[in-house]
Amino acid sequence: MKRTGLFKLLSIVVMGIIFWFSNQNGEESLKQSNFILQYLKEILEVFNLDVRKLAHFTIYLILGSCYFLSFKTLDKRAATMSLGLVFLYACTDEFHQGFIPGRGPSFKDVLIDTFGGFLGIISLLLLRFFIKRPIIK
Repeated sequence: MKRTGLFKLLSIVVMGIIFWFSNQNGEESLKQSNFILQYLKEILEVFNLDVRKLAHFTIYLILGSCYFLSFKTLDKRAATMSLGLVFLYACTDEFHQGFIPGRGPSFKDVLIDTFGGFLGIISLLLLRFFIKRPIIK
């Protein structure tokens, strides 16, 4: 499987994971967050971070990276297209959450998601710039 095909497939898998998490009702989602929070509470309290927002950021960082790596050429156009896809998926994800009991759409989450995707894409662009060779062949 070519690199681009692999990362297109990984993008779809990550979108499926996001959809699965978003499809949980508010109670289930909170229970899951609290379970994870037990293990991360001390670390998160030091930095005053919310585990749910950190999860949003992280999964979209992965999604943005996968989108970007799914393009044949890793240039500014691919970065822009990838960021646009991240933003659109974040918007549809929040729209979807509006139909889930105990959940609701949040523009703040769209911004957190998009920033996560942006950081994933920028990290790969910087890595490519500094090592001056393809990231993945």
